Amino acid sequence: MEFRDKAFKIASKVDSRIILAYDRHYLLKEGRSDLLFREALKLFSDLRGYVAGVKIGLPTLLTLGEEALYRLINEYDWGYFFIADLKTADVDHINRVIIDHLADIGFDALIAHAIIGLEGGLGSIVDEAQKTGLGVLALVAMTHKGANDVINRNIDKNIEIALEAGVDGFILPANRADLISYTRDRAPYKLIASPGVGRQGAEPGSAIEAGADFEIIGRSIYEAPNPLEAAKKFRDILRW
Repeated sequence: MEFRDKAFKIASKVDSRIILAYDRHYLLKEGRSDLLFREALKLFSDLRGYVAGVKIGLPTLLTLGEEALYRLINEYDWGYFFIADLKTADVDHINRVIIDHLADIGFDALIAHAIIGLEGGLGSIVDEAQKTGLGVLALVAMTHKGANDVINRNIDKNIEIALEAGVDGFILPANRADLISYTRDRAPYKLIASPGVGRQGAEPGSAIEAGADFEIIGRSIYEAPNPLEAAKKFRDILRW
C-alpha cells in the first residue's frame, strides 16, 4: 500500500486529520532516555483514536536511540503511521544510509528537502525509499521568517523537482495558506501536511481550509497540562 493510501485509511478510521509532532528530548548528560520512553508510551496510548499519525524528529531520535525508537514504533499496536522528520538533505550515498536506517526502525515515510535538487538529491532519495517501502514527503517551504530568504522564494522550482522525483506528498507551512493553495492546485492528488499550528501561530483548521490533508501539531498537545484534552479539542476541529 502506498503511503498516501495508508495515511488516508488510518485518518478515516480515527476520524482525525492530526499528525502529532513528537520532538520531546533530554540532553545526554541528563541521562533520561528511559524516562522519555515511558513518557512516549503514555502519550501515544492516551492519544489513540484522536491522532492519525506521529512525526518524530531528530531531538527525540537522539535521546531515545535507534533501538528504543524501534521498540516504540514496532512493539505496540498503536494504529498510527510514523513519519521520520530528519529533513534529509545530503548527498546520494549518505541519503541511502539514512533511508536504510529509517526503514529498519520501522517508519512509514520520511521528510526530505526538495531544494537539494533532483539528480543525486531528491530523485535518488525517492528511488531508495521506494525500494524499502518508505513514502517521501518533500519539504518545499518552511514556517520560520528566514525561510523567505531562500527556500520559500523557490517554491516553484521545489514543487517541480518534487513532482519529477515522484514524491508521495508535501510539507507546507500552516501559516502560509497561499503556498498551500498554490501547491494543491499544482499537485491535486498528493498528500499535504502542514506544521505550524498552535505555538507557531496558525489557527487549527486554517491549513485544511487552504487545501492540506493533515495539520501537524506538537507542543500545543504534548506540553499541554492535559494532552488528551488538548488533542480532543483539536480533533473536534480537524475531523476527517
